[in-house]
Amino acid sequence: MASHAPSPTTQPKIWVWGLPALILMALHVISFGGFEIDDAYISFRYATNMLDGHGLVFNPGDPVEGYSNFLWVLLSAVGMAMGIDPLLWARILGLGAFLGIMVFVPRMVGRLSQRAAWLSGAGAVFIACCGPLACWSFAGLETSFFALLALLAWGAAVSRRQLSTGILALMLSLSRPDGLALGVAFVLWSLLPPAVPPVKNQSPSRRPWLRWAGLVLFLAGVLAHFLWRHATYGEWLPNTYYAKTGDLVGQLKTGLPYGTDFLRSYLAPWVAVALWAIGTRDSRTLWNQPMRLTLVLCGLWFLYTVLIGGDMLGMFRFYVPILPLLLTTGTVLLGEALADFYRASGWRRAWWAVAAMALLVLLPTTVGKERRLITAHMSVMNLGGWKKVGDALSTQLPPGTSIALGPAGYIPYKTGFKTYDLMGITDRHIAHRQMTFQEGYAGHEKHDGAYILSHRPDYLFLGNVDVTDRPRSGFIPPFSRELDIYQHPIFQREYELTSLPLAGGQYVNCFKRRD
Repeated sequence: MASHAPSPTTQPKIWVWGLPALILMALHVISFGGFEIDDAYISFRYATNMLDGHGLVFNPGDPVEGYSNFLWVLLSAVGMAMGIDPLLWARILGLGAFLGIMVFVPRMVGRLSQRAAWLSGAGAVFIACCGPLACWSFAGLETSFFALLALLAWGAAVSRRQLSTGILALMLSLSRPDGLALGVAFVLWSLLPPAVPPVKNQSPSRRPWLRWAGLVLFLAGVLAHFLWRHATYGEWLPNTYYAKTGDLVGQLKTGLPYGTDFLRSYLAPWVAVALWAIGTRDSRTLWNQPMRLTLVLCGLWFLYTVLIGGDMLGMFRFYVPILPLLLTTGTVLLGEALADFYRASGWRRAWWAVAAMALLVLLPTTVGKERRLITAHMSVMNLGGWKKVGDALSTQLPPGTSIALGPAGYIPYKTGFKTYDLMGITDRHIAHRQMTFQEGYAGHEKHDGAYILSHRPDYLFLGNVDVTDRPRSGFIPPFSRELDIYQHPIFQREYELTSLPLAGGQYVNCFKRRD
């Protein structure tokens, strides 16, 4: 009830939360040292080919949906058409989405609990301290944009704005394939009776058709996209789905540790806050309909991520879409727990509890496995080396060269060469193979050496694209999924080891077709 809420005149001003949140956001993003992800360049290559008149394809003439972010590819093409570097444009969109999340979360805190509204601005601080959001907003992918859409659709569903929910739900489904599930959940949520009954004698809406307009728009848009996908690619689902799934036991082998690490890193402190709030409040006032449905939705997303095998990269990319929802509900619970203390002592003393929670949210950014994985991706053994290779190949090898490799992002984007993807993200044949997952890397398991060699690529980049300080004279250490290439008669008969110079006096070692 309103009488239990702290007086608005005693609540902290917006700058008390907003200024620290903005400073933390900037410093947090900078702390990741310009992190970018190789997969972003897959989207950029699709956008480039579309602008060049080849359509949404990875290799011209071979329609395969090797991206998982249709709307993001289109947005990337918009920036490229304006002459903006695609990574810069993606970072502008990503940081804008991060800022939008920071602005909208405090509004949702006040909407979920009037009693906790005095602490709503602290939600922006918690968002700014959230490592996954800070990391992935600058990486070049749609991650933070997708999270913003999920947050806005959630807010629209809670407010029963059916048309807005339908529009945002459609954007979610176009941004990622799994956005369809979130879209369905939010549209159905928006159609539920409101948590608070309407005022007695309140006149009904003069536009009752709006109640169903969002659902109709959402279903029509989703159907149109599915029909377009099937007409363009011959599949009802994107190729990435087939490439990353097919062995549930193998997926759980990576998904369970991924989920456990997330729970330990980001949810444990908020569980303690929830128990504290329950100890100070009637649980019926805490777990109202929006809170219950939000936690159910987040729990289902958690299980879904475990089932598909999680992600081999750091900072929990696949959990970013639900983090704003979780941090919003966590802020509500903290505000409820501190409400009596706030009324008695004022917000300045309660600030110490906010500072402690902010540090706990920030801690996984600075220590632990997730930060090490992010650092490793930028090293010369991974993207740092791949960028050197892409830059060198684009000048040393002639147009029309064909290559085969695992990391199908920057090198194919930079060179424009016809590329055979060893792991099938952009290859229909490999993606549809039924295989037992062995290496424990989600989305990096499927392969078919004989199929790759049948295309006779000019250069084979095995291992992890082998970059060394001097030309390698011996064996390039392969992944187990590449052994079928090494053992194949065509490889042994037609390919030889070669080394190409890179910037900084380094070399990339690969196999060149002898003829």
